Amino acid sequence: MQLESTLSDQTTDASKDDSEPLPRDRSASLASTIRGPIRVTGLSSGGEGVGRMADGRVVFVEGGVPGDLVELDEGTIHKKLARAKIGNLLEPSPDRVEPRCAHFGRCGGCLWQQIDYAAQLRAKAAMVTDALERIGGFAPIRNLEVIASPDPYAYRARARFVESDGGVGYRIRGSREVEKIDQCPVLIPTAQEGLGQLSRSVADASMRLKDSNNDVAEAQPSKSARKARRSMEWILSAGKRDPAIIQKVVGRREPKGKIDSIQIEVLGESLRVSSVSFMQGNALLWDSLAETVCRLADAVAESKKPKRFVELYAGIGFLTIPLARRGYSGIAIESDRSAVSDLSFNLDKNGLAKEVKVIRGRVEARRDLAKHFGFADLLVVDPPRAGLDKNVREAIASNGPGGLIYVSCDPATLARDLKPLIAAGYQLTAIRALDLFPQTPHIETITHLTRTSVAK
Repeated sequence: MQLESTLSDQTTDASKDDSEPLPRDRSASLASTIRGPIRVTGLSSGGEGVGRMADGRVVFVEGGVPGDLVELDEGTIHKKLARAKIGNLLEPSPDRVEPRCAHFGRCGGCLWQQIDYAAQLRAKAAMVTDALERIGGFAPIRNLEVIASPDPYAYRARARFVESDGGVGYRIRGSREVEKIDQCPVLIPTAQEGLGQLSRSVADASMRLKDSNNDVAEAQPSKSARKARRSMEWILSAGKRDPAIIQKVVGRREPKGKIDSIQIEVLGESLRVSSVSFMQGNALLWDSLAETVCRLADAVAESKKPKRFVELYAGIGFLTIPLARRGYSGIAIESDRSAVSDLSFNLDKNGLAKEVKVIRGRVEARRDLAKHFGFADLLVVDPPRAGLDKNVREAIASNGPGGLIYVSCDPATLARDLKPLIAAGYQLTAIRALDLFPQTPHIETITHLTRTSVAK
């Protein structure tokens, strides 16, 4: 499966005011703009199918699958590209399958349920290698294997739902509107049970509110009340066995009420995760992710004693605890208050508090990274989707230790971050990919680098 490599250059052009809507009448669209059917030949990193118009312009096809032959419907056209929906599916791809969820196509949670899972894995491997080659300047990477989720459904342990009109759901893609749901096939069973309870609870509360207004003629909530309801969100977290917990939040502000927690198990270690702390979403690959990092770390350490590490964006200790259990000692830096509390608790509970010093603070704001790097054999980073801040990249390039493990959920920012590190003397020695996000275009990668020289 080919991955079109034009997305990053053309997105900038698409944001300019040079677009015009495609005609809503399909025949007019074909006659004046598209001129015949389009063959979908690839997938973009945003999840759309990709094809080319007769004049060579790239067209991003919502819901397209490589191999589809389609007539396009309404959309927008720009100087260098177009975006459109499928009007008629003339010839379905061999990789097109029936989506499992009734809400697919409106719900913004999944974009790829119409694509066979094996084809999803091939596309994700292509996305990683394309980004590293095109953005990072790496030599071609052949036969990258993606570790599949044991189940492409029923894997997700964490979800965030929005309240709307007496129900909860996910936002519709590209909209503030909400697609209400009461079941979600990508959730693990305990999370699915929690969603059902949440849906019933919100519906009951909404009904009670309506009943209380029955004796008020045309009772209308205030503008502020309507706005508050629209921004009411619920974070659902679940372990594999214990009941799910549900945390109420309003918009992006602090959570409301008591902050509960769940217990998860990673490589035999029990970890506390508070409802507002970050948690890796795919419960079926928790062990695989941690084990992969530990094995790469062991390759860095070899026979060195002691094994010393610095971890940036440590979170709740998902990687910290397994590393410390294997004899590593060092420093873990994390900014989120809730995650720091969980991390300290988890180290203490597992008898590892003396092995790891926890530092709370924003990695991007620290000016002492070089000092910490100086004592370490290994640096582990697991940044958010935006990747590493420029200051952090520069600190690693100048003073980073001999071994580096970079855990990434975005191939483009990974490639951007690795490029200056390679120039500074690091060498890519291993890359692993894990499909933590089936039915979506997202992919997790773990790269292992060793420093072969120091930049002048």
